[in-house]
Amino acid sequence: MKRILLTSTALVAFAGAAAADISFSGSAEFSYHDTDGYNSAVSVTASGSTALDNGYTASASITIEDTVTDNTPDAGTVVGGDISIASDSASITYHIAGDGNGAAHVGDNLSQMTSGEAAVFGDDTATDSDITASMTLGGATIRASLDGNSYELGVSTDLGGTDLNLGMTQAGAFGMVLSGSASTVDYSIGFASDDAYALNATTTAGGADLGLNFGSDGWDLSASMPLGAATVGLTFDDASDWTVSVDTTMEAVAIGLEIDQDSAWTATAGYAAGDVTVDFSTTNTNAWTMEATYDMGNGITAGVGTDGTEQYATVDYDLGAGANLSLDYASADDAVDADLELVAGTTLSVSFSF
Repeated sequence: MKRILLTSTALVAFAGAAAADISFSGSAEFSYHDTDGYNSAVSVTASGSTALDNGYTASASITIEDTVTDNTPDAGTVVGGDISIASDSASITYHIAGDGNGAAHVGDNLSQMTSGEAAVFGDDTATDSDITASMTLGGATIRASLDGNSYELGVSTDLGGTDLNLGMTQAGAFGMVLSGSASTVDYSIGFASDDAYALNATTTAGGADLGLNFGSDGWDLSASMPLGAATVGLTFDDASDWTVSVDTTMEAVAIGLEIDQDSAWTATAGYAAGDVTVDFSTTNTNAWTMEATYDMGNGITAGVGTDGTEQYATVDYDLGAGANLSLDYASADDAVDADLELVAGTTLSVSFSF
């Protein structure tokens, strides 16, 4: 069973001699699978902080995970944590797992913008760092980070309603993003040292939501508008690819249809009334899925699903306070609905957070 509760709340908090605050939190899951046997996962985070006499706060945290997979214990592993000293305007942090965001990170790639400089644009995990620091001066925040012997710098500020974010790396890569609103238009503009650029803009006109994405990787347009009881959507791009969608709701029934330039289509129907929900979808290739849930009351919810080849059935019992007991059957891993993360066979599990 892969579903592990990630939400955590403080279990212990007390004041020490130097105004120290210490807390523990975590999550745990135990499961039995009819083929794989016993599995468990425990994650515990300990954190503490103390106020210093000079206005700074010193803090530290550490997260340890321990698992048992197919009856085989895995050694406990430190997966995160940090040590920091911070004030209202400045901070420096050592990341135990080296997972601090690089200072040159100025946001996710804008749509239609390609950038080979992952340290400037893209996923935060591409710019992990051992040490990060920041300082606010005159309305601007200056960032610095160190990953081994490589450093990054960044600056962000508000230019009277327009947010500016700049970043550069030791290797000479740089990037910039401007974002804000002008009249009814929300926009983001980005540039990077590898000749990547993009403009993303959205607005509402005549009751329709409109979008434009234009950049070094091409362009695309989108529109969504009400048409009677239905909502009609349209997308079109520089490769002449397009999609048209229509969605409507009639009391307890929701219906949707989407078709593209290749005449591929997907039709959906959903029913929700009282304690019962049913969802059905089918495509031009005759693929289909049907899923249903029933709230039985007293914290118990049952669900079933099939696509004609694979099936699953689940029963979840909410024990309260973040604890859950579940019994699941699936004919295959991730049968029918991958979001449920089911394992082939029968699984009984209990999970909770603290």
